[in-house]
Amino acid sequence: MTGVAAVTQLRSVRLLGRPELLDVTLQAGGRPGEARIAAVTPAGSTPATADSIDAEGRFLTSGLWDEHVHFGQWAAQSARLDLGELADARRALDRVAAAAADADARGATGGIVAMRARGDEWTGRMSRQLLDEAAGSIPVVLITADLHGAWLNSAALRRHGLPETGDGHLVEDACFALLRELDSGSDGELDGRVVDAGTAAARRGVVGVVDFEMRWGISDWGRREASGFRSLRVETAIYPHELERAIALGLRSGDPIGSAGLITVGPLKVITDGSLGTATAWCCEPYPDGGHGRPLWPAAALEALLRRASAAGLDLAVHAIGDRANTEVLDAFERTGTTGRIEHAQLLADADLERFARLGVTASVQPAHLLDDRENAGRLWAGREHRAYRFASLHRAGGRLVLGSDAPVAPLDPWLAVQAAVLRGRTGEPPWSPEERLPVELALAASMRGPLRPGPGDPADLVLLDADPLVIEPGSLAGITVAATLVGGVPTHLAR
Repeated sequence: MTGVAAVTQLRSVRLLGRPELLDVTLQAGGRPGEARIAAVTPAGSTPATADSIDAEGRFLTSGLWDEHVHFGQWAAQSARLDLGELADARRALDRVAAAAADADARGATGGIVAMRARGDEWTGRMSRQLLDEAAGSIPVVLITADLHGAWLNSAALRRHGLPETGDGHLVEDACFALLRELDSGSDGELDGRVVDAGTAAARRGVVGVVDFEMRWGISDWGRREASGFRSLRVETAIYPHELERAIALGLRSGDPIGSAGLITVGPLKVITDGSLGTATAWCCEPYPDGGHGRPLWPAAALEALLRRASAAGLDLAVHAIGDRANTEVLDAFERTGTTGRIEHAQLLADADLERFARLGVTASVQPAHLLDDRENAGRLWAGREHRAYRFASLHRAGGRLVLGSDAPVAPLDPWLAVQAAVLRGRTGEPPWSPEERLPVELALAASMRGPLRPGPGDPADLVLLDADPLVIEPGSLAGITVAATLVGGVPTHLAR
């Protein structure tokens, strides 16, 4: 929303859980995006300004953050084949065959990229040979829902310089390299989709994201900011293979990229194990096949990496899903005297709960994943699935929680995450481990960087809601309507 004027007053708002009507005055900061709340007064007690918004009794709260996204992948999904709702491999192959026939009829040579493949959950199997039968000479890549695996047909393997052997299934590092290659195409086309995705996020009340895309986001977001991207605050992560580049450039977490003040350098992101869906999350107890998953970093190398990045001024965000991986990462934080975030923290040992608080480690969790993981956890983590997604236990132990989506693994929609954290199941389902449910107020607070009831001095990253999320039925949280979103006092979304 380049060129949109900042708002100086919100009139007739209510704070969450409070009946009184209030006027909120905003004051610009020294730089763009730094506006804050100057005053909160009884409604009508101050003259209206020309650039005010009449909230008509709507509910004001801080804007929402999605603390874990892959923004380019999320934006690109709209142009890719979506297999997310399919329950068996045969239907997925039929959909690929139809897309290949259409591409062949149009003379399209770009190939087919499909998202949200659920091969671990499908009835039937997927393989390179079956994709060859379905698509012939059209290159096909099926990316799994968790972004940790992909299936390729022979034509796609040739295109990407990979051997045409085996079942065409790539996992972890090989898959991550493929994702980076797929995303290295037309920047202009992807940037256009990023703008659309940012607008859609603002409609859901999102004011900021932490972007863990596996590209050099410093260039990507710098280019987008220069082209007028203003929908969201973005913290763009750095991966280990780019760490020395970042250090050489003197980049530190929190440093601004560009002049608008909305894009900043994010944390170093380290992936230490796999995922539940691929049965590669590193666990203490075996999977049904006898394996324990995959550690991706030796302990000494991980500790050296954390020390190097922390000394250079970079925050730390470490992916760990299995209980063994989480223990090892907490050990690494403790031994190095560093701290940061554990991304996912899906399966946790009892003894590790208190360590999050003691070591100052934040649990960056994705509640919407539990909606899809319940069956898999029961199958792959049988007898220990009660130790998955331990939100309430972490909170009781004094740990700090922040919520995200991991989009495109789940939709970039904090309201869905909040509802999943509160209900621990889809509407009408019995809750999974109901003792781990979060109260609405806690789930909301974990989705914000400002207070639930903002006041003088707080950032003007704000949303106006048509209903009070503290009093509506929890099953209605995902459908809440956002009337307005402001980032630094500037509207990024206004309902008409």
